[in-house]
Amino acid sequence: MHIRRIHIVGIIVLALVAGCGAPDFTYVKNSGHKTYFKVPHGWHETATKSLDDALSGTNTDSVAAEMREQSWWSVAYDAADTPAADHLVTVGLTDDPIVYARVSPLTEQQQSKVSLDLLRDAFLPVTPAAREAAAGSLPLTGFELVHSEVLTPSDGLHGVRVIFDYELANGVLHTFDQTALVDNGGTMLYLLIIRCSTSCYRDRIDELDTIATSFTVRSDT
Repeated sequence: MHIRRIHIVGIIVLALVAGCGAPDFTYVKNSGHKTYFKVPHGWHETATKSLDDALSGTNTDSVAAEMREQSWWSVAYDAADTPAADHLVTVGLTDDPIVYARVSPLTEQQQSKVSLDLLRDAFLPVTPAAREAAAGSLPLTGFELVHSEVLTPSDGLHGVRVIFDYELANGVLHTFDQTALVDNGGTMLYLLIIRCSTSCYRDRIDELDTIATSFTVRSDT
């Protein structure tokens, strides 16, 4: 009886140790903006300032850049061994996925034009009109729309999720999975973008879809 009791206790201890292992996901949140999502635990957070500077189109030494730093919240997680937020916009191969999330106010001009198409084109040209306007100015070819969905996660929010492919200058097809939401007042943009080579995206589709569908914004209504 004594030996059996020790054996049972050992099994319980092993089960408890196994249950205390590293979590599968890291939960990312900005409580002030009521924005949440999760990423695989092994991904690495990386600074976003240089990426935000590029996406905002502001001179890094300008007053506009300083205002942008105060008004934007952004975060990026990269699965690469050497993480870098710029992997989101590089024309080179990204065979490890990266996710970038941002909450930012819309400009007065954007507020007057906010629409589902504006949200679809929030990062790269997706709609036919935007792709035609950008033709020849960006190193992007071979556009393919994989998925397009209108989202109404709450009474106070609406937006889109689009998944699309572009062939970049390196000749490799890349997939972009973008969720863009706006409050009903049209004042705030909530953006989540996942990027990976298309072969990588297909191999890791379940993992990447989990990230995209975990993106949550709590509205005030």
